[in-house]
Amino acid sequence: MEPATRTAAPASPPDPRATETIADLAEQLRQLRLTAPRPAPTDNPLTLRQLAALTGLPHSTLGNAESGRVLPRVEVVYRIAQACGVPDDQLPWWTAARNRVAGRRGRAPHPAAPRPAVERLAGRPAGPERVPADELLLELGGTTVDKAAELLAGRAPESVVAFLERLHPALVAKLLTAMDPVLAVGHLNGLSPEQAVACLNATDPATAARLLTLTPPTAAVAHLGAMDPEAAARALAAMPNAALVPRLPHLEVDLVRRAARGMPAQQRTALLTGASLPAAVTGELLFSLGFDGSLALVRSAGPRVGARLLTALPADPAAGLLAELPAREAASMIKSMAPEQAAARLLGLTDRQAAERLAPLPPRPLGDVLAQLPVPCAARVLAWFTAARRTAVLQRMRPDRAVPIRWHTETATYRLWLPTLGAPAADGGATSAPTLAELVTAGPPAPALGIAYADSFATAESSRAASSAAGSS
Repeated sequence: MEPATRTAAPASPPDPRATETIADLAEQLRQLRLTAPRPAPTDNPLTLRQLAALTGLPHSTLGNAESGRVLPRVEVVYRIAQACGVPDDQLPWWTAARNRVAGRRGRAPHPAAPRPAVERLAGRPAGPERVPADELLLELGGTTVDKAAELLAGRAPESVVAFLERLHPALVAKLLTAMDPVLAVGHLNGLSPEQAVACLNATDPATAARLLTLTPPTAAVAHLGAMDPEAAARALAAMPNAALVPRLPHLEVDLVRRAARGMPAQQRTALLTGASLPAAVTGELLFSLGFDGSLALVRSAGPRVGARLLTALPADPAAGLLAELPAREAASMIKSMAPEQAAARLLGLTDRQAAERLAPLPPRPLGDVLAQLPVPCAARVLAWFTAARRTAVLQRMRPDRAVPIRWHTETATYRLWLPTLGAPAADGGATSAPTLAELVTAGPPAPALGIAYADSFATAESSRAASSAAGSS
């Protein structure tokens, strides 16, 4: 026995290829919204407010598009169709329908050719006429580029693509430049990869950037990778940052380097501070600013962003920037880094430079960073602090790291070296001192964790905990 109710089959989406007037287009857009796929079969059709949230367009703009009183912009039609689930290969149908209506508006209608008998019998709408490429070439051969682009807007996308495949890439580039960008992108992506790349190479950077911005990121990256490197770099430099962010991570580093050289400094700065890009891309953009530009950016970006930029650079250039930063600014950025990343960059500094930049940190994060340094390097850095500060830091480190460092500070070589710490300060000779990386093998090797040292460390920790408890009570 059949159930009392059954789920209605979803209505088929409208076909815009027979659209001739603004009223037709408005009705097609309304039907497209009402038949858009929904998460559940029982969901109500999309409302205008829901569609506004999906497209990012104002509610009033969508209402005007469905009213039949106003011809919507191409971008509006494209975004409505995209939000309503129209497949990518059918999106050009909707933009072509809008442009066809725009071309017919205000002109006396031409006598309509009779529909083919087979199509009339089948009851299908007669969409834009599919004209062979040879006939289109004869029809448009004597027209200007602008006029040809206008006439092509009303043709079936398949006919236009077949026609553009026959033309020289430089001429195709001119035609695409004269077309509405959304419609041009549909035709560009319908071309063979070789013809599409040749057209992008032949067009000006601003037009190529506009087309690649509207092209889905995966296809845009494929086009950019196959283009002439200089043409691709110029197009990338002309693209808005919102389009660059999803595309740059998937490009070859050499192409990113070329593009960065052509970008204004303000654009590179906005990219570096506004998005989390892969380290290789961030490094290339920073290198393109030069040392002074990178230093100014790191200082103005704030601790978190500055730390991200420094960790994206290789350790040596990052150490160079850290050496020029004021101690408190450097300490804030070091605190925002993972300890192992901070330690890797401190190895490019002298012991005195590292101590100055670590000095503002509390004992525990300071100990976390020192624990990642080789034992001789950590001991040399600690030597710049007072005895009380050294004790506080070591007591907050894990015993397996604190004990070897403390042992190293008690060696004869270390104690003989301590009185020389103040000597470089007077003449600025600290900058010529060896870096921590050059001191990695200095001094005798640290022993394994000894019982005596472990006991002394535990005793000190117990005393500190008892003092804290007494103070709190």
